[in-house]
Amino acid sequence: MAAIWKKLVIVGDGACGKTCLLIGFSKDQFPEVYVPTVLEDYVADIEVDGKQVEWALWDTGGQEDYDHLRPFSYPDPDVILMCFSIDIPLSGAGLGK
Repeated sequence: MAAIWKKLVIVGDGACGKTCLLIGFSKDQFPEVYVPTVLEDYVADIEVDGKQVEWALWDTGGQEDYDHLRPFSYPDPDVILMCFSIDIPLSGAGLGK
């Protein structure tokens, strides 16, 4: 277990690849099927500057139906990763809100 603990919250529109990124980091896999996320969390041990860091990776639902749940993942993050899909031009439009 790593002595350093950090929290990463990933945000962005639905179906832009947030969950795929987090599963890739935490499990070294790529999901074959799209399943909308409500709120999920993953854990990944990743080396940063030669030190093992245990990352709590918080996945947020991108669909508007989950707008009221998303703020529960926001408190005290060390990193906020904002995602958009390059093949869906408007997918980054909501990131500035």
